[in-house]
Amino acid sequence: MPLDPAQRHQIEQDAITAAWEAERLATCDEAIALLREIADLERDDDGYVIIGTDAEGHNDLMSRITAFLATKTNRGTP
Repeated sequence: MPLDPAQRHQIEQDAITAAWEAERLATCDEAIALLREIADLERDDDGYVIIGTDAEGHNDLMSRITAFLATKTNRGTP
């Protein structure tokens, strides 16, 4: 028996929501990994993280965080 339009629409919405949730969880896992990496950075005697720079003098960690956030923002939600 074919699905009525309301059932079909609900199934489509559930599939979209499930895909969005899977992507959100993957993004959270990536963010957690990045935060763990930050936590493992070298610290000075006062406990502050020592953040180095790349060959051009840019803060490599901040560049990576910025790039990470740029890829994860401005996405629609269901």
